[in-house]
Amino acid sequence: MNGWQRFSILLLCCFVVMVCYPNFDAAGWTFIGILIAMWTGAIMILSIISNIFGLYRLETLNKLICLVFICAVFYTLLWYFPQEDKVTPINKIKYGEIPSKADIEKGLKRFKFNFDFVRRNARRSENFINQDMDGDKVKKEIKKTVSKKTDELIDSIQIEVE
Repeated sequence: MNGWQRFSILLLCCFVVMVCYPNFDAAGWTFIGILIAMWTGAIMILSIISNIFGLYRLETLNKLICLVFICAVFYTLLWYFPQEDKVTPINKIKYGEIPSKADIEKGLKRFKFNFDFVRRNARRSENFINQDMDGDKVKKEIKKTVSKKTDELIDSIQIEVE
């Protein structure tokens, strides 16, 4: 197994964990970026060592190295992947919180692009495919914010009559 194959396995492992445990914020993306950079360095070192000692010719040893590599990547992902509820994925698995179908759908939704290229209409729910929001709730929040701002502006205006 060469370095490109190991790198693709690394990307696949990161994708699987991000889909199965989608409750992460911006720190999750930063963690994945740092993890990919770190493991890319390890892949390069592993490739250099296997080329120097000719380990690529030994199929059984190569499969063992690949298995250890996959286990190490999943270990670092599951133990340290940041979640919004501050519980790592390995602890969720430990306490029986296996990813549900809803979690997987939410995780896949982060990687989808809305290919609906017809004319947009604000009243259509398809415009908000990638967003978890309730349209009525958003409208109420907007109305509340607008009324609050108008009240502040009215209070700040001083009208003087001569």
